[in-house]
Amino acid sequence: MKAVILAGGFGTRLRRVIYDRPKAMAQIVGIPFLEHQIRLLKEQGTKEIILCVSYMSNKIKSYFGDGSKIGVDITYSEEEIPLGTAGAIKKAERYIKDTFLVINGDSYSQININEFLDFHKLKKSEATIALKETEDPGPHGGAILHKEKIISFQPRVGNNKSLGNNGVYLFEPSIFNYIEPGKNVSLEKEIYPLLAKEQKLYGYVYDGYFIDIGLPETYYKFKEDVLNSLRLDEKRNLREAIRKIDKSGINIVLVTDNERKLKGTLSQEDINKFILKGGNLDDAVTKIMNKDPITLNSESATKEELTKLYKLGISSVPIIEKSGSLKDIEFYEEEIESKTFPVIRGRAPLRVSFAGGGTDLPYFFKTYGGAVINATINRYCYGTLIKRADKKIIIDSDIEGDIFIDSLDNLSYNGKLDLLKAVVKLIKPDFGFELYIHNDLPPGRGLGSSASLAVLISSLFNQLMDTRLDDYEIAEMAYRAEREELNIKGGCQDQYATITGGFNFMEFSIDKSLVYPLRLKKEVVEELQNRLMLCYVGISHHSGEIHIRQEKSFYQNEKEKIEKLIKLKELTYIIREALLTNHLETLGRLLNETWIIKRKLDTGISNNIVDNLYEVGLKNGAYGGRLLGAGAGGYLLFFYSPKRRNDLKRALEAIGGEVMNFSFDLDGTQVWSSKHIY
Repeated sequence: MKAVILAGGFGTRLRRVIYDRPKAMAQIVGIPFLEHQIRLLKEQGTKEIILCVSYMSNKIKSYFGDGSKIGVDITYSEEEIPLGTAGAIKKAERYIKDTFLVINGDSYSQININEFLDFHKLKKSEATIALKETEDPGPHGGAILHKEKIISFQPRVGNNKSLGNNGVYLFEPSIFNYIEPGKNVSLEKEIYPLLAKEQKLYGYVYDGYFIDIGLPETYYKFKEDVLNSLRLDEKRNLREAIRKIDKSGINIVLVTDNERKLKGTLSQEDINKFILKGGNLDDAVTKIMNKDPITLNSESATKEELTKLYKLGISSVPIIEKSGSLKDIEFYEEEIESKTFPVIRGRAPLRVSFAGGGTDLPYFFKTYGGAVINATINRYCYGTLIKRADKKIIIDSDIEGDIFIDSLDNLSYNGKLDLLKAVVKLIKPDFGFELYIHNDLPPGRGLGSSASLAVLISSLFNQLMDTRLDDYEIAEMAYRAEREELNIKGGCQDQYATITGGFNFMEFSIDKSLVYPLRLKKEVVEELQNRLMLCYVGISHHSGEIHIRQEKSFYQNEKEKIEKLIKLKELTYIIREALLTNHLETLGRLLNETWIIKRKLDTGISNNIVDNLYEVGLKNGAYGGRLLGAGAGGYLLFFYSPKRRNDLKRALEAIGGEVMNFSFDLDGTQVWSSKHIY
């Protein structure tokens, strides 16, 4: 069973005691209060902990990390703005699938969790509150029980005791149906009264130890109680000393006599050395304890005196009354290493291809060499990558929804966001992360969106992990993720296009891939932007499936296909020259020529819809064009007469075409660090 700890509070009532940290990190005898809570849960077998954090959350995340140092598995649910006790639970919903325990961030209860759970299950309860008899039930009143169901909450009357909220709850996942997401909602003010009214709220009366450290006086009381738990009678043995240290997580035992006077101290290191020398765990603690520990009397225990001792390497200093009784113990508090959880954002452009598509497929270029010309446009795939303190993975896509994965070890391919997962598997980050993706256009449009996604993810992790991959290496990683890891068929140009940006001429061979940026004059770029039009044919495609069919077709009529692909390659060089020399009057004819050849490579490349739109384009001002991508759907690229632009647009839209304005992107994939997580 998972436990949720509501650790996002400001600790307003404790400000005069703790001012530089969240309430959950208040130091109690050497360790934070939150660690006392977690260790108590661990002692009872609950090791999956969800921490709902908000105020000064980095201090909590920096100290606990993924929880492995104290033997638990921690997941963080971070609130952008405080959401209240119920709102915080709702925010953590994605991490919870079954009955779960909730503990207030300032509550410490030694309730037997298994007995509490048995009661909850026996009653088939949706929600159960642990209750304790008290003189002050707090601002929300005491629970009124009828046959163990809470029917209402009432203020205390006279001197009668009430059943107060113990700050410990059990819920079924159905509780989430009562909480509106993204809003500040209170369990105590809103949810519990509603459940009580519906007779769905049970109360479990508990009579053991409970304290709320939300006030200075209760904070000091809990500190005193923890100190007393470190005491060990001088007649006890080492086995009991070890048990105390393991339970508390505090590396010291205070050995006292019957009058509670300090007789010595004992640490785990002392015990380890003794055992290595042949000592017995049944030996008395007095045999190896430090009988003359460095102490301070209560009157001289100033901050200055403590600092002097800390500088000498003394980490714990018992504070003694004049009578010799133990009053307190002060610990050297190491400054928590402030860890960073960077936020990296980026965008990767989509591309249009002018020539050579098909010659960048391995089954052709490994023998005959390939060549393509493409340019990136101002349509992008966007991403935000956030490093987490735990091992959890959250991926959210505007197209495929979101997924939650416990760790990289559980990352598996299931048809949902597989390309993104493949990139992550190749990169192998050793931390959890959140990844948020959105796109200007959906995939399957022939604009290289899958390559843009893979390159973007590779670039985001490259920046976050400081792996210093160059553009070629990023493109290669993106290529491997799609072509090798997932075995999706396709060409090689898209990954290089999106990482490089601008206009590029590319050559492919069995030995290497080379990218030559084309330094086109500004007037050429402007002229192209005013003479090119993109028209969506209304059908998307799955390029991997098309490439499988095309490869099979290639080997069935290899000689003819090779001749056509060689001709496409030759036209690529001619188009490159036309662009570099500003002979754009030939571009329409050349694009048309490449499209005619490409249609003959595979009958499935075009269809009646594409052919009809293309013919209408030619009759209404287009000099030529081509279908982008693998074929069968996506965008047609037209080169047209500026005088006929309006005619062309109206004619295409009249038969179902969707015209998209665009301009060229000259920057390629861009990533940057952000200071803003929200």
